[in-house]
Amino acid sequence: MEFRILGPVGARQEGRPLALVAEKPRTVLAALLLAGDRVVSDTYLRDVVWGPTPPSTVDQQLYTYVSRLRKLVSPGATILRHRPGYQLVLADATVDQAEFERLTDQGYDALRAGRHGSAAERLARALALWRGPALGGVTDYLSRVELPQLEEARMAALEGRIEADLALGRHDALVSELVGLVEAHPLRERLRAQLMTALYRTGRQADALAAYQRGREVLAEELGIDPSSTLNDVFQSILSGDPGLAAPAAAPQEVRVQPRRRVRPAMLPPGVADFTGRERQLRELAVLLGQHGEDSAPPVVVTGAAGVGKSALAVQAGRRGSDAFPGGRLYADLGGESDRPRNPHEVLDWFLQALCEPGTPLPATAEVRTQLYRSLLAERRVLVVLDNARDERQVRPLLPGAAGSRVVVTARSRFTALEGAHRLELDGFERAEALALLRRVAGPHRVAAEPDVAEALVDRCGRLPIAVRVVAGRLAAKPHWTLAEMARRLTDVRRRPLDELRLADRDVRRSLESSYRRLTAEGRSALGRLALLHAPEIPAWLAAVVLQTDESQTEDILESLVDTRLLEVAGRDPTGRPRCRLRPVVHLFARERAEAESDAAERYATVDRALTAWLLRARAAVRALADERHDVAAGALGWFETERNGFAAALHQADAEGHGSTARALAGAWTDLRTLRGAADRASRPAGADLLSATRPDRGRSDPRPAR
Repeated sequence: MEFRILGPVGARQEGRPLALVAEKPRTVLAALLLAGDRVVSDTYLRDVVWGPTPPSTVDQQLYTYVSRLRKLVSPGATILRHRPGYQLVLADATVDQAEFERLTDQGYDALRAGRHGSAAERLARALALWRGPALGGVTDYLSRVELPQLEEARMAALEGRIEADLALGRHDALVSELVGLVEAHPLRERLRAQLMTALYRTGRQADALAAYQRGREVLAEELGIDPSSTLNDVFQSILSGDPGLAAPAAAPQEVRVQPRRRVRPAMLPPGVADFTGRERQLRELAVLLGQHGEDSAPPVVVTGAAGVGKSALAVQAGRRGSDAFPGGRLYADLGGESDRPRNPHEVLDWFLQALCEPGTPLPATAEVRTQLYRSLLAERRVLVVLDNARDERQVRPLLPGAAGSRVVVTARSRFTALEGAHRLELDGFERAEALALLRRVAGPHRVAAEPDVAEALVDRCGRLPIAVRVVAGRLAAKPHWTLAEMARRLTDVRRRPLDELRLADRDVRRSLESSYRRLTAEGRSALGRLALLHAPEIPAWLAAVVLQTDESQTEDILESLVDTRLLEVAGRDPTGRPRCRLRPVVHLFARERAEAESDAAERYATVDRALTAWLLRARAAVRALADERHDVAAGALGWFETERNGFAAALHQADAEGHGSTARALAGAWTDLRTLRGAADRASRPAGADLLSATRPDRGRSDPRPAR
């Protein structure tokens, strides 16, 4: 879905315009889009839609407009109610204004760096997004507030593009454009200075001086001021014949590329000296990258959660297989999880500079660069590593066109829309691999001295490579610490355990935050609520209770969390519903966010709903087990066998977090279930009362329940 405000306000889905004709709904939509991800207050919406004299039914009308817009923008976006107003959250949607800002930022950066061809191209693309005066079809009230700054941004981009064009020697083509612009905007001194420069470079010195004199008169008449240094400096340069004002050397009209013959690109970052494990995955990659004789070169996508070691694996595979790629190895971090992922046009700049002779001029447009890039790789065998990719659109222009070269993409997304891709799913370490890394970094003697603690420690890290490496590094930096001390720090609820998972530039919290930022507000809330539970696995029925939605909507929310790799599917229950779990470090992170973004009463109520649901299910199972019908009793027994660990965790949590009456009722239900389950099984586990007392908190502990 594409939203547009740089012209008539509207929306398009898959190229088709969506019906949005009334002025007031357009105004509400435009105000929400202009706010980005901020909440827009009801008061502001009333002001820009109805002005100073709103009708008596203003609140009802506003609610109606928002309801209509919700249906219109779904599924590309969601409009949430956050008092005192509304918030538009984008999912699979773009806004032309945001794209304009992204391109202009890149253009200004290129301009400051002296890359005038790139600056002109980016700013021209930004300006092409304007389809007429911005905010077309909205009320005058909104236009008066928002249009001036949008128009100023457009004019600044236009002046920047003209500056780049002048630096490229395009003054002949600029004169007529600048004459019209100065006539339309006589008070903009930068435009007039650019017109004077273009006129001077085309041999029209007298016209340039006349343009200055006319500008001086307009400023005096309209504003009562003299020209600024912007105009005066150009005026003095013309009078003195300053060579700095002369036209630059003509830009080459034809790109002649001389491929490098002697130096092959070697752009891979340094390998990890103590790289550990992943031998099976390295062998699989070696097979995929070593295939010959194909008509095309399908990319290999290494996919997995944050911190699982995708980049390290790709670089290690590239270094091991360097002999298979005599043409060299190209590498780019695409910044897919950052706020500003790399543009393929910029990456092509790097790659072409590595493949061509130094000083070779490069094509200005992305399409021509892609064609040149593929031509250069057509007769070479090159490994291309595209690290940390965001989506398929970012990767496609960087794929070679011939079969000789190979591409490895690392990403958190599975890239299922990338044609013909081989996907290599990367999970956490095997326990042996995690312990091997711990031994290599922290020291084998320390692991040998506390083998049980070492296993518990890597399990506490979820065997996530980044977490295991940070823990091992902290132990190496603290030789006086035991492994038990490190484990205590990771389990001490009085401190922030994630603070212990940070070492120099390796930070588990930061790696998870990039995935968290990509969630919708609904997804963030859901993740935080699920993290309040102690259950090792979360069945769909329990998630529905916690999220207060039906099971169908719950499954959609869970799937969105699975897609961002913040939640894992642990399996299916007997009814076919999904069972999910949080990695230990994700659980720590999500609970931390929940405590920061919700109040104690809300968290208590969420847990209480979950515990009550456990109690109701357990009592139903007790009744069913006592039923004389075999199939009914068998179904209840199957439920208990499936949910026994979760039920025990709920009982522990109820007792530990101050849900006293619910804890006692759960303990009674546990005892009834164990009794009905049979004497043999009853002997293998404690009765409910014993389980309850085993987790009873200290008497001096404060009650976590909110005051009522």
